[in-house]
Amino acid sequence: MESKLYIAQYAGITVMLPAALVVAGWLWCTASRKLALLWLSVLSVAYTVVGLSKVLFKGWGIGLESLDIAVISGHAMNACLVSTVVLSLLLRQLDQRLRWLALGGGLLSTWWFSVQYVGQTIHPLSEAIAGAVVGSAAACVFLFRLEKRQIRKMPLPVLVVGIAVIMLSTSIPKYTAEGVLNSVAVTLSGAEKAFMQPHWRTSGEATRL
Repeated sequence: MESKLYIAQYAGITVMLPAALVVAGWLWCTASRKLALLWLSVLSVAYTVVGLSKVLFKGWGIGLESLDIAVISGHAMNACLVSTVVLSLLLRQLDQRLRWLALGGGLLSTWWFSVQYVGQTIHPLSEAIAGAVVGSAAACVFLFRLEKRQIRKMPLPVLVVGIAVIMLSTSIPKYTAEGVLNSVAVTLSGAEKAFMQPHWRTSGEATRL
């Protein structure tokens, strides 16, 4: 279980946010500023959906009891969105025809990661699946929009720098935004402390947020 938790943490913002910014840089250099901004917009919407779900639960205890979802997993969302888009952009450098293989392979592998790692350590399975749905939908929206644009080959220095940034981010201590979200939720709701356990879970085990 500890090894799964260690691996699951690589889908947190410490690694995925730098990777997302690398994607924006690659698009800026090989496509257009407009496409880079579109990527950042899609990313922002996905992060907002996840963040809003956490603020609503942490501040007011609002969740989807019927689906056993207190919050949407940011780790699963990050994995399915950012990793899939990174893979797609890299394989397009080899052969444009590999873009659909990248999409399918990226979604299959990140869903497996979400279920087997995130859903067994950081979040309940239902919350991991919810995050995977949000991330997958965002990745598909962006990559289908990418079909209408011309993507040039990345200059080798730009490609190498981007990969180096991503690799470097995997080696630094892993952090989450939970502390910030707790503070925001408590400030907005006026609660004494953030909710950690949804009322419909009666096992007594603290929710793994």
